[in-house]
Amino acid sequence: MTDDLQHTTEPTGATGPRQRTEAPDAAGRRHVAEPDGTGARRVAAVTGGGTGIGAAVSAALADAGYAVVLGQSTGQRAVEAAARLAGPGRTVTGVGADLSTAAGTEAFLGAVLDAYGRVDVLVNNAGVTGPAALAAVGDYTDAQIDAIFDVNLKAPLRLIRSAVPHMAPGSVIVNVSSVAATAPQAGAAAYGAAKAGLNQLTAAVALELAPRGIRCVWISPGDIRIGREDTDAPARRPAELARYTPLGRRGEPGDVASAVVWLCSPAAGFVTGTGLVVDGGWSAL
Repeated sequence: MTDDLQHTTEPTGATGPRQRTEAPDAAGRRHVAEPDGTGARRVAAVTGGGTGIGAAVSAALADAGYAVVLGQSTGQRAVEAAARLAGPGRTVTGVGADLSTAAGTEAFLGAVLDAYGRVDVLVNNAGVTGPAALAAVGDYTDAQIDAIFDVNLKAPLRLIRSAVPHMAPGSVIVNVSSVAATAPQAGAAAYGAAKAGLNQLTAAVALELAPRGIRCVWISPGDIRIGREDTDAPARRPAELARYTPLGRRGEPGDVASAVVWLCSPAAGFVTGTGLVVDGGWSAL
């Protein structure tokens, strides 16, 4: 897997002026992750956490008080991403791991546990998407199919399996899905199937872990602004995408990150086994 196969590629909101991204609770208070009973900082592991949606999520969770461990496909990219996101009040480290393999998922989680010994939030964000995930059903290669399912579905399952023994009551798993999971799209059969499977995995895990006080949710981004695709696409494409979104604009990675922080907060403490769609109203059309 390469970083070009992450969910999005533009680290919007991650390299500019840093602002705290916190979710209000029912009383309007802002969410900041409180230390546990021992005073230790809570820990968030974010796959694909150095680019696009992942970078925005890593920054937002760090601003909310979590110690963040982000994963990228190589150690160099992970270290560079962590350096970009680090700053006053933020604790961010990077780990290189190939999540298309069982050994890679174990290496990533092992690094988190070696550093902190626990996982309070797991965000399964890394994914094969964009051109690498698109093909007519008769044109998919075996390599494409394997990559899509290995990273988009098998990696989250493996990471959840390994993380759960190290998660305490109150911990949260967030799986980054897609509107393609519920809105079939021509040319995205394998991608949509993998994301639909991720939603089903989320619901089943939520039922299993609810007695332990661990929540599992998915989040489905719609059209989120992607730097590389915006550069390569015809000039009219961004305007067309915005026109087909009821709110009249394209989404930003920070829109998804804010929703993730809320899902991880006590304000969402009764939310599990379901998901949150962040698409500007597109799925309501």
